[in-house]
Amino acid sequence: MGFFGKMFEKKICSICGGEIGLLGNRKLEDGNCCKTCAKKLSPWFEERRHSTVEQIREQLAYRAKNEQDLASFQVTRVIGESYKVYIEDIGGVPARFFVTDADDYMAKNPDIIRFADVLSCTTDVRTNNEEMKQKDADGNLVSYNPPRYKVHHNFYIQMHIDGNPYFDDIEFWINRGVVTLEMTGSSGMLGGLFGSPMQTGFGIGNLRAEQKYQEYSRMCQEIEQAVRDGRTAAMAQAGMNRASAAPEYVPAPAAPVFAPVAAVAAAPVPAAPAPGSWQCGGCGTANTGKFCMNCGSMRPAAPVQCAACGWKIPQGAAAPRFCPECGAPFAR
Repeated sequence: MGFFGKMFEKKICSICGGEIGLLGNRKLEDGNCCKTCAKKLSPWFEERRHSTVEQIREQLAYRAKNEQDLASFQVTRVIGESYKVYIEDIGGVPARFFVTDADDYMAKNPDIIRFADVLSCTTDVRTNNEEMKQKDADGNLVSYNPPRYKVHHNFYIQMHIDGNPYFDDIEFWINRGVVTLEMTGSSGMLGGLFGSPMQTGFGIGNLRAEQKYQEYSRMCQEIEQAVRDGRTAAMAQAGMNRASAAPEYVPAPAAPVFAPVAAVAAAPVPAAPAPGSWQCGGCGTANTGKFCMNCGSMRPAAPVQCAACGWKIPQGAAAPRFCPECGAPFAR
């Protein structure tokens, strides 16, 4: 079969088994894929040509599960204009998100990503400088003095992702239209809107462009903050789970080492209180007089009967330490 014969030979999709139309083949490492099946792959996936038929089938199974999860995704806020970041907050904390430029995001089935899997998130404001010219008396285009420029800005978000087998980084822009600022200054000192020696114009168009610049900067900062908050919460939760999880094996504690009996000193036996002494209830000092020699508290009146059983102390007898009837201690 010649070259043109091979070109117009009917091909069958290795994934769905359908016939592939002219110019509709999407090559795989060991087979063919139709446009319909290729559209179901992740929009961030770039390794189709180096993937096998089996790997593509595995990804389509993952994509089907993602579509089911997307149906229950609770969008709590949306950030961006061209591409939008749809965030699901749980308990006020960013948990998951997806990114798409489609108004009907269910039709595009964007990948759901956990904030815990975002390794980094950075804003990249890309600029393109165009010098403005004016015509002189002879009709020639010459520079302004000082020079004037149109500085075009586009706002990109770059993320590095962990844990997804089909992509490990995503990049998207959030501004719907280019932000163009007219500026004056030295061509060797061109830079961003802020921190630059260049001066912006004062026309109404430039004022709106500056407002748009501020608005897109705020959006980028909000996305970065959501990533930080989501990552922090996920790491804190992971730490709590590790702390509360029971280990699979806990070694038995080593048996305590006891000193030989002969080496253990006998515990000192407290000396019996002197006859007629009393113990201060405020500081615990033993006393014999009417007042505590340590804190000055007055000696309490001697009890006349047992508080537990009611046994009365014989007249003229001193209060015992323990009741002879029930063994309860007498208050002192």
